[in-house]
Amino acid sequence: MRNGLPVIDCDAHVMEPEHIWRDYIDPAFRERAPRKLFSNNHNWGQLHVDGQPIYRNYPEELVGAFHANTVAFYGEAYEAGFDAPSHVRAMDQQGIDMAFLYPSLGLGVVAIDGQDPALAYAINRAYNDWLADFCSYAPGRLRPVALVSLHRPEEAVRELRRAVQQLGMRAATVRPNPVNGRHIGHEDFEPFWAACEELDVAVGIHEGCHTRLPAAGADRFTTHMAMHTCCHPMEQMMAFVSLFEGGVFQRHPALRVGFLESGCGWVPYLLWRMDEEYRLWRFQLPHVKEKPSDCFRRQCYVNAEGCEPYLPTVLDLIGADKVLFASDYPHPDHALGEELEEILDAPLTDDVRRSILWDNAARFYKVEPLSEGSPAPESGDSPRSVGTVRLAARSSD
Repeated sequence: MRNGLPVIDCDAHVMEPEHIWRDYIDPAFRERAPRKLFSNNHNWGQLHVDGQPIYRNYPEELVGAFHANTVAFYGEAYEAGFDAPSHVRAMDQQGIDMAFLYPSLGLGVVAIDGQDPALAYAINRAYNDWLADFCSYAPGRLRPVALVSLHRPEEAVRELRRAVQQLGMRAATVRPNPVNGRHIGHEDFEPFWAACEELDVAVGIHEGCHTRLPAAGADRFTTHMAMHTCCHPMEQMMAFVSLFEGGVFQRHPALRVGFLESGCGWVPYLLWRMDEEYRLWRFQLPHVKEKPSDCFRRQCYVNAEGCEPYLPTVLDLIGADKVLFASDYPHPDHALGEELEEILDAPLTDDVRRSILWDNAARFYKVEPLSEGSPAPESGDSPRSVGTVRLAARSSD
């Protein structure tokens, strides 16, 4: 807890060791697995998949800056290889009780237009198997979010079901960007969204910069400053438009969607504009019977940053029950604990702060009711045994 408040981190990140891609992937794809062509000891160094770089406009000086910030902000965890015990220690230092874990490099390894779908889903499976092992160190506190790419809809459904039914995951993440010319509300993805609703899975939509998918700003800018400014909020806006226009919210009213790592200030403007456009042109969407703002308020969430100067106004406009807290740990944009400090310092009432730090995320992810005290860390023995069994089975293939 922090200041007597329980805390769920709705969007923390793992920093994937390079070896996991070759160790966990199906042996048939091992030679095509993500890898660095040269080692510079930088966690954020360029990865290649199938011989091609996963990032564009990604100079070494930018990689060096990411690395320097990572070491400065998270030195102890960096020295520990960002393993599960160091992640739990970082949570303790911040006062975070539970964290839902999203990819870092994993946001890019399958974010490739035209990628061989068989390879994409082999990488998905490898990542999800490794993440399940990682979280088994402290399953009450480290919660896995399945990585699902949308290169082939039927495979996306298959991997989602496997992650839920075999690995016990209760949340999944997809990119907001178009994949192979299909935006996420495209009719071809209807089976995926139906499966998310059926399996009661929370879906976190998460952007990542510099990847080889179409992204807002990447068609005209090359600096990280400009690309990063554009892609996160603008791709989330277009993702919501896509899901609304495609009737996904209409067909799946129990679906829960979170728009992550883009702040919350874009939401009131987008909902106002979309409601106006829908009022004028709704005849083009005969399959949609509700306003965009109604769909958002029923089933969507967004994470906020405490430093957003208009945060209290946004909460009044969209509802304090729709806003989540995220640390973004251990990414180089923020120092350890900075994001939580900003929420604690923001001009919010205690009730609203508790909603943001626990209640809303508990509802979004369907976390079990809070018992007395914080969830306790579990033994660190289980990931080694689980991982050894899984890897042994792979090695025998």
